[in-house]
Amino acid sequence: MKFISILVKEGRKEDLKKKYSSKFDDEVLDFVLGISDLQDFNHKYTDFILKALDPKTDISYWVDIAVDLVKDFDKYQSQLKKKDINQYNTFSELEDALSPFIEKEKQKELEKQADKIYEDNKFLVIKPKTEEASCKYGSNTKWCVSSHSSGHFGRYTQGQQALYFIINKANSTNRTYSKVAVHFDNEGNPKYWDSQDAQMSQREVNVLNYAFPEIINAIFKDYEIIRVSAADKVLIEVFDSNGEDSAEIKNYLNTTYRLSVLVRGFENSPDLGFGHAQGRVTISLISSESNSKNFFDEYQIFITYKSKDSKLFTASVGFMSNDNTPYHVDLGLEEWGIDAVYLVLNTIYKTAGGIRTHIATRILDHIKSNPKLVQKAAGTETAKVWRSRSGYTFGKNKGMIKKLVDYLDAGYDNGTKLDFLEYIGTLTSRVVDGKKQYSRPGTYQQFSNPSRWKGQYATFFAAAVLSGIIQYQKEGRRFIIKPGPNFEAFKRGELKAL
Repeated sequence: MKFISILVKEGRKEDLKKKYSSKFDDEVLDFVLGISDLQDFNHKYTDFILKALDPKTDISYWVDIAVDLVKDFDKYQSQLKKKDINQYNTFSELEDALSPFIEKEKQKELEKQADKIYEDNKFLVIKPKTEEASCKYGSNTKWCVSSHSSGHFGRYTQGQQALYFIINKANSTNRTYSKVAVHFDNEGNPKYWDSQDAQMSQREVNVLNYAFPEIINAIFKDYEIIRVSAADKVLIEVFDSNGEDSAEIKNYLNTTYRLSVLVRGFENSPDLGFGHAQGRVTISLISSESNSKNFFDEYQIFITYKSKDSKLFTASVGFMSNDNTPYHVDLGLEEWGIDAVYLVLNTIYKTAGGIRTHIATRILDHIKSNPKLVQKAAGTETAKVWRSRSGYTFGKNKGMIKKLVDYLDAGYDNGTKLDFLEYIGTLTSRVVDGKKQYSRPGTYQQFSNPSRWKGQYATFFAAAVLSGIIQYQKEGRRFIIKPGPNFEAFKRGELKAL
C-alpha cells in the first residue's frame, strides 16, 4: 500500500508538470512540487495553486501565502459553501471565503488571553493577560495599554500590578464611562481611568463602588489572589538570596567570652518543590582576650515557607547537626525548631536579612542556658546560671548580698526580710501592744506597722529569690528567709547571671 501511495504521488507530479509546463519553467515547477506541505496532501491542492499563481509575480512569496490558505481550507472545508477547492479561481476569493472562520478562531484564541472576572446582562469585567488582548478589549479608548507594540501593557502588569477592564456590553463605544480601567500598583493601591484616559475622581470612584458593589468586589477578590501569587514569587527570591546576619551576647555569663550565632543563606531546594529552602548556622564561643574560638558548632537549616497573604508568610525552621565540624559539641538543636509569621518588607534584601536575624536571635535565646555552653564559659561542671530581670547580677559576693549570706550563715534562718534589715541596721524596731513596729534609725524616730516597710529593697530581694540564693518559706503570716538551691554555688563563685 505504501508503494502504491508513492506511485500515485509521483504520477500526480508528472501530470502537473506536463499540465503547467507552458506556464512555468522546470525550476519553478520543481520548487512548487517539492514543497513538503503540498506533498503531505498528496498534491491534491497543488493544481489549484499552480492555476492561481501568476508567473510574473514573486513565486516564493505567493506560494507561502497559498500554502497557508490551503491548510486553512483543509481545516474548514466541511463548513464552507464551496467544498471543492477548484471552485475557487484566485487566492483572494479563497481568502474571502475563509476569513469569517479564521476571524472566529482568532477571537476564541484572544478570549483565552484574558480572564473573565465578572459578567451579567449589562457588564463584562476582564483581566487581559497579553498585549493583544489588552488592545482588543481596550478598543475605542485612549488607554496607552491598548496601543500595539508600545510596551505599556507590560509596564502596567509586571510585579504585583494588575489591570482590569469594566466594559458596558450595551454601549462599549468611546463614551466617557463605556469602559473603565482599574489598575493596581505594586503596593495594591487601585486607580480608576475612564475611556478618555482621565483618572477618575474619588467622588466618581465612590459612585462606582456604591452602584456596582458586585463588580468591584469581584475585582478586589481576584486581585488578592494575584497578590498572594506574586508574594510567592517574592518569597522564591527571598529564599534564593545569599547573605549573613548574627546575634550575640558580649561578656557571656559575665565572663570574657562572647557567644555568637551566625546565620548564612538562603538557597531554595527545587527538588522538594516550592516552599523549601536551606541555610547554615554557626555557633561560636569566642574569648575576648585571645579572640580564639573555644567552642564551635554548626547546623544545616531547613525552612518550609508559605505565604498567608500579600504581606505575611509563615516559616517553619528545623536543624540538622554537622557532626564533622571541628571541635563539635552538639547543642541539641535537632530537637528544637522555630515557627513564626514574617512580614514581607520593601526589598528582598531586607526581608531575607530580617529572617536571618530573627532565626539567630531565637537560637541565641534558646542556647544561652545550655549546660554545655555554661560549662565552657564558666570553666567548671558545677556552674549554675540564672536569668536576671533587674540590675542585680550578684557577680561578686559583696555588699548587701554578702550581708544576707553572712546573716544566714550566722544561723539566722528564722527571720523575715524586716528582721534582716534590722540585723544590718537599716531599720530599728520596738514592741507596741505585743507587736513590732519599725522605723529608720535616727533622733526623731517615727515607728509604724510592718506593712509600711514591705517595699524596702523589694527589687534586691526579688532578684535574690530569682537567682536561687535565697528562698521564702511561709510560716503562718510570716515569710521566713532560707538558703536557696543556689546558695552554696554562689558562695563558691559558681553562680552566673545571664
